[in-house]
Amino acid sequence: MVPAIRAKMIKILVEKYSYSKRKASQILRVSPAAVTHYMSGRRGRLLKLLEDPRASKLISESVENIISKGGKISEAELYELALTISSILEEEKKGRIKYGLEQAKTKLIRTLRERAQAEHEAAEKFMETASKIDNEITRMIFRQIASDSIKHADILMSTISILERGEDVKIEVPEKNILQSLLDKEEVAHVHSLDEVKSYLPHKLLKVLIESVEADERKHARILGSLIELAEEES
Repeated sequence: MVPAIRAKMIKILVEKYSYSKRKASQILRVSPAAVTHYMSGRRGRLLKLLEDPRASKLISESVENIISKGGKISEAELYELALTISSILEEEKKGRIKYGLEQAKTKLIRTLRERAQAEHEAAEKFMETASKIDNEITRMIFRQIASDSIKHADILMSTISILERGEDVKIEVPEKNILQSLLDKEEVAHVHSLDEVKSYLPHKLLKVLIESVEADERKHARILGSLIELAEEES
């Protein structure tokens, strides 16, 4: 930071106040060769960071102070200035990170809202289609899809609500033994495979309905497995 500040000061002294490179080198206690390096940008690589308006203002004020004092600045003053600017840049960095996170959060919420809206529209379409179907089994399949879409929309809207409130999600899951017991019951149900049943069904449409039951059971097992992992992490 200190070499960058020196570079910035030298450029101001030479370019704005028409100081010679030799005079600028004497004020900042560096060699004339170093001044040339600073002016060419080969030193003080943090110069871009010092383009921050507050940092730039502090350096300009320090240069004015140097001139008013007859061209003097101590090492202590340089380091104090460097610490002050470092604090400003760190604060600016945190602000950018916070802004970036807020932007990402806004985009995420917008995406979730669009998906929730799509789920609601899908549910309405499937219910509308179901109402026009006479066959009981087909109607049941379309109603089931509509019900799932409504459930998905509710989950998405709950997620949006939590994000908008800015709350930390407190993970609360039942104890592992309770979850394992539920998973065991789910797996016992799977023992009674429906494969044989499907082979005797008189119509493929009935097979589609039974397969939806199996898909739900597999989903339940995955969810319970994930909850058990969370319970293990919390214990």
